[in-house]
Amino acid sequence: MEQENLTYVKGFNDGYKLAKFQPELFEKLKESLSQDNEYDTGILAGAEQWQQEKEKQRLAELDQLGDREPEQEIERG
Repeated sequence: MEQENLTYVKGFNDGYKLAKFQPELFEKLKESLSQDNEYDTGILAGAEQWQQEKEKQRLAELDQLGDREPEQEIERG
């Protein structure tokens, strides 16, 4: 692999982990990242990947809730 590609992949992996395990730190860090730098571009892409996976997981959880049998209504009288 080219060095540039390896730098991007390292940034991607670091960004994914930062967004997953240290989201507050990532939010502070992303303000200083540059799109001109392969490592920084990788960080942003990795964090975006984590966000997409998290959203898919939330949607799957909501779908599971929607598949439940409706609870019997309580008669009020």
